[in-house]
Amino acid sequence: MKPNLKKFNLYQWMVFSIILVGLVFINIIGHYTSFKIDMTADHRYSLADGTITYLKKIKKLENRISIKIYLDGDLPSELRSYRNSLEEKLKDFKSYAGDRIEYTFINPNEGSEQDKQILFEQLYNKGGGILPMEIKFAKNAKETKLMLWPGAVLSFTLNGIPQETVVQLLPGTSVDRPFTLNQMPEVVEKGLNDLEYNLISALRRLSTLQKKKIAILQGHGELNQYETKIARLLIAPYYNIQELELENNIHALDDFDGLIIADPKRPFSDKDLYLIDQFVMRGGELMCFMNTLAINRDTLIRQGFTHSERKNLRLNDLLFDYGFKINDNLIMDVNSIPKFDRRFKESKVDWFYQLLSTNTKHPTVKNIEPVGLEFANQIVPIKENVTPILTSSKNANYTGLAPIVELNMASNFDPVTPILYSKEKNTSSICFAATSNGKYSSYFNNRIVADFINNPDSKFLSESKEDSKIFVVSNGTFLANSYRMTQTRNGPKADFKGFNELKINTDDKSLNTNRLIGNQDFFLNIVDFMMGDEYMLDIRSRQIDVREIDKTKVQNNANYYKTINLLIPISLILLLGLIMNFVRRKKYTT
Repeated sequence: MKPNLKKFNLYQWMVFSIILVGLVFINIIGHYTSFKIDMTADHRYSLADGTITYLKKIKKLENRISIKIYLDGDLPSELRSYRNSLEEKLKDFKSYAGDRIEYTFINPNEGSEQDKQILFEQLYNKGGGILPMEIKFAKNAKETKLMLWPGAVLSFTLNGIPQETVVQLLPGTSVDRPFTLNQMPEVVEKGLNDLEYNLISALRRLSTLQKKKIAILQGHGELNQYETKIARLLIAPYYNIQELELENNIHALDDFDGLIIADPKRPFSDKDLYLIDQFVMRGGELMCFMNTLAINRDTLIRQGFTHSERKNLRLNDLLFDYGFKINDNLIMDVNSIPKFDRRFKESKVDWFYQLLSTNTKHPTVKNIEPVGLEFANQIVPIKENVTPILTSSKNANYTGLAPIVELNMASNFDPVTPILYSKEKNTSSICFAATSNGKYSSYFNNRIVADFINNPDSKFLSESKEDSKIFVVSNGTFLANSYRMTQTRNGPKADFKGFNELKINTDDKSLNTNRLIGNQDFFLNIVDFMMGDEYMLDIRSRQIDVREIDKTKVQNNANYYKTINLLIPISLILLLGLIMNFVRRKKYTT
C-alpha cells in the first residue's frame, strides 16, 4: 500500500503545481490585459461603441499620447476604488489603441515641501489646470484635511509641436468648502459615470490632426460673440470656428465645412441666399437656428401682452425648397418651464410658450435632458427625407399666424389640468426641430441671380454635387447665453451670469427649481452629427443609472444577509472537504 500512497502524493503535488503555475500565469496576463464579461443591464463596465471607434483611430497615430494621473498614494477607500476603476478603464483603452496610449499614476504628495509646492503650482496653472480637491475627516479625534489633485495631464507631439491638455476627473473644491467623507460616495459615483466621456474628450482635444472649419454667420442680426460665448467655447477645441459676413463674396464659404446661422433678425438678400444654396450643393453642412416671428420681450413684461411680427427673413423660403416648412406661429405645450415674475402668485406664471421638448429616438437627442426653447415655430416636414428630432408632448397646440402674446395666457385654461390639445388640428407631437440628409435641388434653378450665375467663377450647381446634411431648429435663442456690458477703466466689458445657461434655465434658477435642461448636449450633438463625428454622440448620450441603496431594506434585512454571507462560504468549504474525504476513503480503503 505504500507505493500507492507515494504515487498518490506525487500525483497530488503535480496537480497542485500545475494549478499554482496556472493561477500565477492567469494573474500575470490579467495584470497586463483587461478581460471581463459585463452582465449589467446598462453595460456600465463596457466601452461604448463610439469609444471603440475612436480608439481604433488613435491606434493609427504616429506618436504616443502620454497620460499622467495625479491620483495615487494613501487614499480614502472610496477614492482608492475610483483610482482602480480608472486604471481598469485605461487598460480597456489600451486594448484597442495599443501602445499609442501610455499612462502613469503619480502621487503628488511625495517629495519635499518645496518640490510639492512647485508641482502644485504647475498643476493648478493659475486656475487653468487641475483644480484641487480637499477632503475633511476626523482622525484620532482630530479634524484632518487631505488635499488631492484628481486630474490628469495629457501630452502629445503634433506635427513636431508638443501639445498638452488637462482633464478634471473629479470636481475641485473651494478653500472654505471642502468635501466630507460622507459626500465622497456620491462624488465618486458621478465621476465614474462621466469618466469615459471626460477621457475621450481630452484625447480628442489633443489628437485631432486636422480640424474642420465652421463659419458662424453674421450680417443679418444674428447672435453676437458674447451671446454665443458658451456655445463657441464648447466646440472650439474640436473645430476651427470663425465669424463670417458674406459681403457678396462669391468665394466666402469655399473653405468651410459647416455653416451655423443663429437667430437672424433681418432679411437675407438673393445673393446671400445664393451663396448658402451653393454651399449646400457642394456638400456643406447647414445648421439653422431661427424664429420667423419677432417678439418684443420688454413690451411683453411691461404691458402684459405684445404683438408678434413676421421677420420675413426669406431664409425660410430656401429651407422650404429643401423640405422644411416653418410656419409663422408659436407652439404651446403644457410640458413647459414657468416664467419668473413677482407680480404673480408665488412669483411664477405658467408659460406654455417656453417648451420642454419631447425627444425622439434620433442619436442627437438620445438620453439627454429635455431641451428648453422659448417661442418656437411649428416645422412641417414636406419631404420624405426630413426627420423630426424634437416634438411637443401630446397635450400641445399652436397659435394662428403672427399671434398676440399674452403673459397671463394660462388663465384661459383650467389651472389644475389644462388641456391644450385640439382634435380638429390633430396637434399631438408638433415638430420644432428636424434634419435631412442627401442630395438637393438648387433653390435657384428657376430663380436668376444674374450677378452670380453669369459669373464664370460662380460654377453654378443646379443639383447637389455630393450628399450634405441640413439641421433646422425653429428657435434661434436656445443656444444663447445672456450678458450685459459694463464700463471699466479699460473700456466696455461683458459680464455673464454665474451659471451655465445651456444647462440651467434662467427662470428655473430664479424659482429655485432643481432641473437640468439638455441645450448644451443637444448643441454639441448637432455639431458632431453634422460634421461626421457621430461616435461622440454615442459616448455623450451614454446613460449609466446611478442606483440609490434602499436604506430601509438594508436595515430590515441586514442580519439575514450577514448570516448568508457568513454561512454559505463555510458550508461550501465543509461540503467540499466531506466529499473529498469520502472519495479518498472509497478509493484507498481495502
